Amino acid sequence: MPQIIFFLIFLAGYLTTPKALLFYDQIEYLAIVSTKNFWQVLSLGHFPIHPAFLAIFWITSRIFTPNTTAFVFGTASGILMYQVSKIIFKKGNFWLATLIFLLFPGVWLVNTNLMVHSTLLTFYLLSILLLLKKKEILFFLTVFLMGMMHFDAAYWAPTALVFPIIFRKETNFKNKDVVKFAILAASAILASALSYVFIYVFIRKDYGGSTEQLLAYSSFGLLRILRNIWYGFINSFGSLMPFLSAFLVVKNIRTKLEWAAIIFFGMAISLGGAYWQGDLMQRRIVFAGVFIALFVYRYLKNKSFLVILYLTPIIIANGILYYRDNSSMALAVMQKHIDELPKSQVLVQSHYYQPFTKYDGTILWIGYDDPAQIDEYLDKNVRVFITKESVTAPYLLVVGNNYHITSVGKAGNSESRFLFKKYAFEKYGDNLELKLFKESEISIQAGEPVVSYDQSFFGRLARRRIDYGDVGSWIWALLTGHRDPIGWSYKDARGTWLQI
Repeated sequence: MPQIIFFLIFLAGYLTTPKALLFYDQIEYLAIVSTKNFWQVLSLGHFPIHPAFLAIFWITSRIFTPNTTAFVFGTASGILMYQVSKIIFKKGNFWLATLIFLLFPGVWLVNTNLMVHSTLLTFYLLSILLLLKKKEILFFLTVFLMGMMHFDAAYWAPTALVFPIIFRKETNFKNKDVVKFAILAASAILASALSYVFIYVFIRKDYGGSTEQLLAYSSFGLLRILRNIWYGFINSFGSLMPFLSAFLVVKNIRTKLEWAAIIFFGMAISLGGAYWQGDLMQRRIVFAGVFIALFVYRYLKNKSFLVILYLTPIIIANGILYYRDNSSMALAVMQKHIDELPKSQVLVQSHYYQPFTKYDGTILWIGYDDPAQIDEYLDKNVRVFITKESVTAPYLLVVGNNYHITSVGKAGNSESRFLFKKYAFEKYGDNLELKLFKESEISIQAGEPVVSYDQSFFGRLARRRIDYGDVGSWIWALLTGHRDPIGWSYKDARGTWLQI
């Protein structure tokens, strides 16, 4: 029975591994490994660089498509998770823990769309397996490679030490063993940090992007950080998992050491989840799915099958969006409509869509370029267009083939709103065209949002939400009366608006 279930899971994973590249860094990484030799890729890419990941991807790109590489490593993660579950629980239906792990939506997306964290998660599981087997040298090398893949390993790797503490009865680990492996993990991370320094100082000699990355947290207020952590967690593991996990922790954790381990683990999740980015935020905390799945199975045993039933609709809803032959993926449709625009004109586009936008003309990025250039182009009789996606961005922002987890909370106040207070707009296909407003007085209604909603029952939540299949999210929406917008436009300088 388990063999059939896992076969179906991996088959579903393959079928929902998209052929298209849908996430920010994929295009950059593919360009690097396609045009550079093996040694060159070790120091290339945006800050922070990912030497071990690009080395692996350089090899696999000769065999697989990019996202198939993610699927291969996702399959390896499933096998390693099974081995970890077997070592800890030894008998019984321990395979249920692996099934829970694979069905976490954040894990599923990382395992089917190539990211640095697709390989990092595999090596994280390998480090736990080697830790439980007390393979010191191999553990050190694995953590070192994790560090050379992504410096998120600096807070991922130490959480491996939580497993022998919480599962002490099953693993028979002594305190001195935990200390020994803690020293090994710290040494491996330090060694990888020194390797980064060597690459940057002696090979790359370019620190571009470091300041923005290192100071990113300081730009967020406390409430926004808490929001990021919460949204990241519930969209990675399901909206009901925080409550189930908290209940099991309070009911079963007893010793001070166990509480310290749980708090430390929570701090690691918070550190990764606090950081906002316009891509798949959940990838930074998918490591937590390993512990959560094992912890849930430990106390629920066969009843954990109920968790699997809860997670399955979430995966089905997302799987339909990512089906590999899906020709209606949002980013592809957006580009198709851009291709229908007249060439050698001007396109106004949200900078959030920069990696996915190609236009045979001039592109002005909202938030980056000077909007005064629009007047200059219009005065020269150059036509100026804007995509409908840019009208709502950064809300209803497409990430992969979902909406960004923080982009469905507001309606009617996007970054392009100021344009509607100055220009007249006309439809051009599925996009809009900006026109100079030549009348003397701009309408007092200019810039006023006109929001559209789907009034059907199943339209209460936006179909592209990662949690569309989450019963907890539906219960919340029904109890609060919440309804997601399907889109909006603004009244332009004339006081009129267009349905897009």
